[in-house]
Amino acid sequence: MARYAAGDEVAFRDLFALLAPKLRAFFFRSFVDASLADDLTQTTFLKLHRARASYCPELSLKPWLFTIAASVRRDELRRIYRLPPHVGEAELERAEPPSPDDPRTLPAPESSNEVEAVRAAVDRLPESQRAVLHLHCHEELTFEQIAQALGTTPGAVRVRASRAYERLRKGLRPSTTIRRG
Repeated sequence: MARYAAGDEVAFRDLFALLAPKLRAFFFRSFVDASLADDLTQTTFLKLHRARASYCPELSLKPWLFTIAASVRRDELRRIYRLPPHVGEAELERAEPPSPDDPRTLPAPESSNEVEAVRAAVDRLPESQRAVLHLHCHEELTFEQIAQALGTTPGAVRVRASRAYERLRKGLRPSTTIRRG
C-alpha cells in the first residue's frame, strides 16, 4: 500500500489481488448477494484510490481498509433501508428487519456437513452481527478496530458479537459446537 500511495501503479495489482477477496467476502457476508459484493468491492477500491494519499504506512493496512469498506457498507444499508446519509451504526441496527425466527425455535440444520450447518446459521444472523463476526473471526480485527471501522463503540461491537455467538450456540445445538476465535 505504501508503494501504491507513493505512485507505484504496479503495486495496485498486487494490492488488489491480496485484498479484493477479503473485501468481497466481507460484503458477501453482509448482503448475501455475489453481484452486490462485487460492486461494493469495486466501490471500495475506488474510494481507496481516492484516499491513498492519506494512508499512513506506520499504521496497519487492514483496519484502514475495512474502515473504508464499512463506510461503503453503511452507504448501501442506508440506501436499502431508505435512511438519510447522517444515520450511523446504531440506527442501521435498529432499522434491520427482524430475524426470521428465534434460533431456539428453528429446526436443527439438516446438513450432515458441519461447515454448511455453521454457514447457514451465520446467514440467519442479523446483518450487523454477521459483519462484526466476519471482521473479528475472518479478518482478525480487534473489537476496538472493528468499532473504529464501523464508527461505533467497542462495547457495542462486543454486544453484537456476544449476541451472535449466543444465537449460534442456541441455533446449532446439539448438531455442532461453536468455538470463539
